[in-house]
Amino acid sequence: MQRSSLLMSMIIGLLVLAGVGIALTQAPQGAAQTPAPLVTYPDFPPTPTVGPNPTAPAGLASSNVIFQSNFDDADALAAWQFVDQTYIIKDLEAAWEVSNGRLVQVGSGLARNPSTNEAAALVGDAAWRDYTIRTSFYDEYNGIVGLIARYQGTEPTQSSYYRVRLYSTQYQISPKVVLEKVVDGVSTMLAEVKTVGFAPRIWHTLALSVQGNSLQVQLDGQMLVTAQDPNPLPSGRAGLFTYAIGGIFFDDMSVVTP
Repeated sequence: MQRSSLLMSMIIGLLVLAGVGIALTQAPQGAAQTPAPLVTYPDFPPTPTVGPNPTAPAGLASSNVIFQSNFDDADALAAWQFVDQTYIIKDLEAAWEVSNGRLVQVGSGLARNPSTNEAAALVGDAAWRDYTIRTSFYDEYNGIVGLIARYQGTEPTQSSYYRVRLYSTQYQISPKVVLEKVVDGVSTMLAEVKTVGFAPRIWHTLALSVQGNSLQVQLDGQMLVTAQDPNPLPSGRAGLFTYAIGGIFFDDMSVVTP
């Protein structure tokens, strides 16, 4: 009986030693075993580099410049008033900054969270009447851009102005372009374009002209939409418009008179 127990113990010991030997030959001492990944992700292409701004269309050239900004440094923000055009809880207002010589909408609140709240950047004088506001813009992922003219009022949700809104071609929405008149916060459509939006991740130029009761919108130097207002707003400031989603750049902004 004792011999059988001894023999069994020796067999068990040899099996244990064999197992240890196999483990040591497969994994060198001190080498951690890395488990295979559960999910393998594809290689995403790098974010496109924001290239140089486009040249202003010749038709917009004018010597009667009443305001312009290239956003060369943060001091450029001092000329602007940033307003939310919808009701916003305090500390969740749209955030703007100057970065790399461009005005950038960077989300909302201190955390810079994306929001679909309407955000505007206003500049100029309430006495401005007939003029063209023009800007270059580059959209990474926001999806909407616009311009404002003849803005009057101190309470954003009760102000009056003209506004053009353009949507990216990647947005499943129609119309793609809306030219509207807002009176005391209530919007009325003046004209629309159902199918022509703007392509993201390239530079564009956008211009809104107001002269008397006539309004015109140009995208990249081409006429996009026109309208007549039988009861025109008299005058007001100019501005830029987007959503507080972030991911959109403005540069080379100017206001010129005829």
